Amino acid sequence: MEHTCIDCGTPFEITPDDQKFLDDFEVPAPKSCPECRLRRRLLERNSRKLYWRKCDLTGERILSQFHDGNPFPVFSPEAWWGDEWDALAYGQEIDFSRSFFEQFAELRNKVPHQARFVIQGTMVNSDYVNNAGFSKNCYLIAEADYDEDCLYSNRVYHCTNAVDCFNCHQSELIYECLDCIDCHSLFFSQDCQNCSNSFFLKNCIGCSECIGCMHQRQKRNMIFNEQLTKEEYEAKKKALKLDSSAGIAQVREKAAQFFQLQPQRYVQGEHNEHSTGDHISNTRNAFSCMDAKDLEDCRYCQRVSMGVKSSMDYTFWGDKAERVYQCGACGNNIFNLKFSTMCTTNLSDCAYLDSCTGCKDCFGCVGLKKKQYCILNKQYSKEEYERLRRKLIAHMRKTGAYGEFFPKSMCSFAYNESIAQEYFPLTKEEAIKRGYPWRDEHDEKPDVKKVIPASKLPQTIAEVPDDVLNWAVTSEESGRPFRIVKQELAFYRTHNLPIPHLHPEERQDRRTALRPPRRLWKRPCSKCGKEVESTFAPERKERVLCEECYLKEVY
Repeated sequence: MEHTCIDCGTPFEITPDDQKFLDDFEVPAPKSCPECRLRRRLLERNSRKLYWRKCDLTGERILSQFHDGNPFPVFSPEAWWGDEWDALAYGQEIDFSRSFFEQFAELRNKVPHQARFVIQGTMVNSDYVNNAGFSKNCYLIAEADYDEDCLYSNRVYHCTNAVDCFNCHQSELIYECLDCIDCHSLFFSQDCQNCSNSFFLKNCIGCSECIGCMHQRQKRNMIFNEQLTKEEYEAKKKALKLDSSAGIAQVREKAAQFFQLQPQRYVQGEHNEHSTGDHISNTRNAFSCMDAKDLEDCRYCQRVSMGVKSSMDYTFWGDKAERVYQCGACGNNIFNLKFSTMCTTNLSDCAYLDSCTGCKDCFGCVGLKKKQYCILNKQYSKEEYERLRRKLIAHMRKTGAYGEFFPKSMCSFAYNESIAQEYFPLTKEEAIKRGYPWRDEHDEKPDVKKVIPASKLPQTIAEVPDDVLNWAVTSEESGRPFRIVKQELAFYRTHNLPIPHLHPEERQDRRTALRPPRRLWKRPCSKCGKEVESTFAPERKERVLCEECYLKEVY
């Protein structure tokens, strides 16, 4: 059935398979198209923008994903998880003469929020992280779990010593890598598996001692797809000066040009059955999913992994999640959760929650921990809860609210603070015109004894003094100041890598720009003409191959 999106005005279809999910969840059809639904959920995730502010409980200076202009109180993670406050104290009666979202917004603006979205008791020596859990000795990582000694990285899972990486799994000693799995001692590479001791690889599997290669399988001693002897490889590698800033920049540029000339796989994915999307692996019956792993019977899911079943319109996290609908940033052992955001661990049979954990049978609540039978943070008996829940859903259906995610007026973050800006970039004017909040950014002046332009940095790490830890470096592109931390300097020295010349956020933006758009288009294979759904738009000039033609060319 065709509908018109209330946000962008474009037509979209509720397919019979979509309708099966909606019927199973007992919810009406969404009013927005899949892309606008995704865009709204992306606004529930701020991974990289952190601010100094005071904890509203203890008064201490803390690092927070929420700036001090938000209407609700913000507590440090330790204070939020502590016993000095009770979210039930903010409970309120249901007013059936008013809209649910209006009442929920009032509650949400009173209940304390966690400064950084971390799981209590799972982080060791990792104070400067957000949206993370189960990690040790990490600094400025986000959307990450089960990591150790990782820095400046997003979406790294079960990784050790990963620096400036994005969307990597089960890897160790990797630097500036993107969408890599099971790799070791790999640098400046993308879409690789089981590769090691190599630089600037793309779409390679099982390669070692290679530089600037693409589409290679189980190869060794190659440079720009040319097979060399070990002696030739070592000599040419030395000539490339990969220990210097200039050498890295030259090889980066040459590799980008070389990769552009190679055939492109229409999407990235491994071990998928009856599935569509991009950067998906180990999925079964997954439709239009992106950046996801270990899915079964899912639709329109993004950035979820580690076991997700029977879910639709679900973004961020996962980890043993089942029957999740229209949720953002929720995860770890959740079941039958709808229309919720920023909720952690052991939730079931709940809807319209914000920042709750360990709850069952709750509706429209904020900040609750291990509660049951609550509505708007007010405790009820089982019988009264079920009666009021039915009545409230009926009330919401009459006003058209039930079945919709939280409205734009309740965005957790400004558009440019959130992941929405990464997926669907907008200017300030465009965002405001579409009804999204915006926050102008300002860098704090660094309190250091020396500020040095990145262009004045020594070419090699061997020339960098220990005193660099007391400097600020200004980005070569934007002039934004950034610092080098002790753990980071040790990594560069161990691997003989030069100090980066860009601010950490600009480095992340550069990695993001290497990825295809998070959309699918129908287009023909450039070789056989077969129609495929690809992240490469039909008008793009690259030679894009279907899976069959790609495998024939590579193998």
